[in-house]
Amino acid sequence: MSGRARHAKAVLIAVIGLHLVAETALTPFLPQLFERLYGIEDHGATGLYLWVCRIVGLAVLPLWGLAARRWPLHRLVLGGLCGTAVLDLLLGLAPSYAAYTAVSTAVVATNSALLLAYPAFIAQYDGGGDGAGDAAGGDGERSRLAGICSIVVVFHLSAVAATVVGAGVLALPDPRWGISSFALLDVVLAVLVHRVMCRRAPAAADVAVPAAADTPTAQAAAQTQNQNQPRPAPKRHRRGRFALLAQVALIGLAFDFSVSVARPFFTEFAADLGGGATASAVLFFLPSVAALAVLPVVRRCHALLGDRLLPLSMAVGAAGLLWQALADSLPALVGGRLLFGVCLGLGQVAVELRMFRATGTAGPEYTAVETARSAGLLAAPLVATAAVSADLALPLAVAAAVQVLGTLLALRRARPAAPVPAPVPAVPAPRPEPAPSSSPVPEPVPALAHAKENDR
Repeated sequence: MSGRARHAKAVLIAVIGLHLVAETALTPFLPQLFERLYGIEDHGATGLYLWVCRIVGLAVLPLWGLAARRWPLHRLVLGGLCGTAVLDLLLGLAPSYAAYTAVSTAVVATNSALLLAYPAFIAQYDGGGDGAGDAAGGDGERSRLAGICSIVVVFHLSAVAATVVGAGVLALPDPRWGISSFALLDVVLAVLVHRVMCRRAPAAADVAVPAAADTPTAQAAAQTQNQNQPRPAPKRHRRGRFALLAQVALIGLAFDFSVSVARPFFTEFAADLGGGATASAVLFFLPSVAALAVLPVVRRCHALLGDRLLPLSMAVGAAGLLWQALADSLPALVGGRLLFGVCLGLGQVAVELRMFRATGTAGPEYTAVETARSAGLLAAPLVATAAVSADLALPLAVAAAVQVLGTLLALRRARPAAPVPAPVPAVPAPRPEPAPSSSPVPEPVPALAHAKENDR
């Protein structure tokens, strides 16, 4: 791996992680935040806020995807970070709930540019190209699994950090200062992207010499890259291809929805069982801690279970969600959170691996699946708001039911893991040996033998 590739991975993973912290820090504390800033105690305000932000995010995501075809990723990310820094400053100064919601939608629009870092990071594990997911063999599958595990580690570390940061902002005498301070994080990210990626882009372009394309090595690499590009499917296979993408999108939708619908009002549910602000925050990110703890064994689990890992993790995760919904004490709630967290770590890797296997990291298929998953999440805050008006535990029960539906969808492709043959390195064809002669051949001297070896 070249130094430029390592730097690109480091920058992309930093963008993803720091962006997640800034984006999700206040989500579990929105009801308390709106009550302190604007005196709003209605749960519907939180649901409406989340729903509007999801609508805007869904609308601008395809636009950023189209922009990525014309401008480099790092330029789009840099522009999004600069815009977000200004908007975060304004967000802390919002005088009303309506103004806060309006500025937040603008923040979501600029932050959506950073979502392009996710497929770009996974593409680095495909050799930095645009390989399709269905072209990945055993070695490509293992490489992508390593990249997805890295993303999941950063995701859950960010969830833990975001919860701590959000609780810290809410504990300030004036939360507005904490909200505006997110602009500093955006500035740090923008400087990082500019120094590491934008400055290296011209140098990388200078290295590419046109004459190098005529070398056998460059021609072989180009041929391999062309083979990895998705080819137009025959008409008789298009319907099956669409069904596969729809299935992957629905599985991801069920998984994301079940996680999202239980989040907005969980801290209030934990407080209702006797947990204070600190205990509720710890319980909120406890599944992320459990998911991190199980990630070191996810490769072994995938090798043993194969595609069965996805439905199994979702089924047991549904049991963990139902356990939480039925909990009547803090110890029982802790047990349900831990069980759900273990399956969250395994299931998240399995869902993303299934998705990239079907869509790859380039072309319209990835954007289509991601847009479908994002569109489905629009219902999560509305369902959570409607459910919590009846019972604080009902969103967890709804999440368990949706997780079961996702399990049924994932079972359609569940099969035992087949042993993956080790990749066979390409060996040049041996030269034909001369016919044996009856006359004795003198043994070559060492210098001559070395010369012949170099001629091969």
